[in-house]
Amino acid sequence: MRVNLKLLVPALPEAAGRKEIEVEFAGKTVNDLLRHLVKQYGKAAKQGLYDNEGELDPIIQILLNGKEWVSHDQLDTVLQDGDEVAFMAMIAGG
Repeated sequence: MRVNLKLLVPALPEAAGRKEIEVEFAGKTVNDLLRHLVKQYGKAAKQGLYDNEGELDPIIQILLNGKEWVSHDQLDTVLQDGDEVAFMAMIAGG
């Protein structure tokens, strides 16, 4: 499967070399994509995506095709070939 990925999490563009990449991976779900990114880009991707307990970091938000939020309890959401997935770090401030 092939998806277009936008990396709006500080550590990920550095690991991947740019903010937008096309990713080809053997999985089908958002969770499969996350595992692929960690395998592909190593420690920097793992630290950018996961917390100290090995769970998806609560500040990471996932947007599918620019309109559907994938919550942390929906990581088994099935992706389609050509989907656009954005990983964003939500930061509060004022």
